[in-house]
Amino acid sequence: MDLLYTFASESSIHGLSHLVRQRTNLLEKVFWLVMLTVSVVCSVSICNSHWERFNENATVLNVETDYLNWVFRPPAATVCSDHVNEQKLQQLLKRYWNVDGNHTRYSHYRNYLLTVNRARFDNLGDFEEYVNDASLANINMLSLVREMNDPLTSPWKTFAPVLTEVGLCYSSTMLYRFQRPDSLRSLGNYSKEKSPDCFTLDVCRTMVAMSHVESKRTDVYIHIEQDVMTGDSPIHYTLGEHDIVSSTLSVEQVVASKALKQLSPRRRKCRLPNERLPYFSVYTINLCRINCRIEAALKMCKCVPFFYNIGKRICNPTGLYCLSLNNWYTFNNTCICPQLCESLSLRQVSVKKKVLEQANSKLETQIIYPRMRMKRDVLYDLSNLIVAFGGSAALFLGCSFISFVEVAFFILEYVTKKVYERIHQQ
Repeated sequence: MDLLYTFASESSIHGLSHLVRQRTNLLEKVFWLVMLTVSVVCSVSICNSHWERFNENATVLNVETDYLNWVFRPPAATVCSDHVNEQKLQQLLKRYWNVDGNHTRYSHYRNYLLTVNRARFDNLGDFEEYVNDASLANINMLSLVREMNDPLTSPWKTFAPVLTEVGLCYSSTMLYRFQRPDSLRSLGNYSKEKSPDCFTLDVCRTMVAMSHVESKRTDVYIHIEQDVMTGDSPIHYTLGEHDIVSSTLSVEQVVASKALKQLSPRRRKCRLPNERLPYFSVYTINLCRINCRIEAALKMCKCVPFFYNIGKRICNPTGLYCLSLNNWYTFNNTCICPQLCESLSLRQVSVKKKVLEQANSKLETQIIYPRMRMKRDVLYDLSNLIVAFGGSAALFLGCSFISFVEVAFFILEYVTKKVYERIHQQ
């Protein structure tokens, strides 16, 4: 009690000395005890609100307009067609089922190969007629797709072959290695040139020209270069044999400060590209969605479609029809994909289409880059939290950092004294 009396009388925390001061009546002591209790409650309450703000609302979006030095990457394009090499088709029919044009099952197996080549995320129900065919159950669809499109040589230097949710395509995405059609998704012998950067004041254009007509229909998906294409990508053009399409796209950008990237994911409420997903070594919104669909497919039908080349068991026709029946593509609603801390989004402004009978199909895209962008930054960091705690403690208790040192010293002194007394008693 003597030690407690000494601490209360000498502490810099206001109000404690009034509780132990001599010649103080009971009413005064009750008054100061009530005031000290109210002050502690108020101080703790305010400190708790600042702690919640530190954890839950630490960031802010600011507007940046110093656009002269901003550097942008042009958008990527993913080009898909349902072209089939007839010679490869005949070779596959002969190798796997030993049939030719005179065989009674020729039409059945040929249609199956065409169905595999046209397989997309939204037409897996087409495999219903092949569910009970035992001769198809053990044939790897991924191998069929590779062989039907071999050799996988890109018609453009900035493109690489990719296996997407709409089939085998060619894409200029930076992340093409995650959609590679080869078994190990290694870089292999493919090389892809990098297109030049763009600046805000540049007139930046991209063009996809079909150098030769292989298909009557070509689908072109435009998306950001730092992500892959998915079947529900919003900017999509369908080109006929002689279609010339001109489009204009605008860009919206969000960047992040270095300080924000140092925060934990819980505090910044966004993800960085180097934060892994279960099936991919980087994080993007579309890769996260693909990851969700892979998990849904494995949960429902114990296999994945062949266009998810991740080393898991590939669905046969029965598995693909199972996915179709279970609406696998939109099934996993509980799978949440947080936003990226730094993002680039495209919006279609205008599109024009004309037909030139003497020309091959072509897509020309003009990009309008912004003169204003948003920047994620830290609004409430550790220094703000310390100042808030100190202000609250000083306002209600009149104490400072030294006051808390006194409390720690008192506790240490009390414990040391008790240990010393116990040792001497023994």
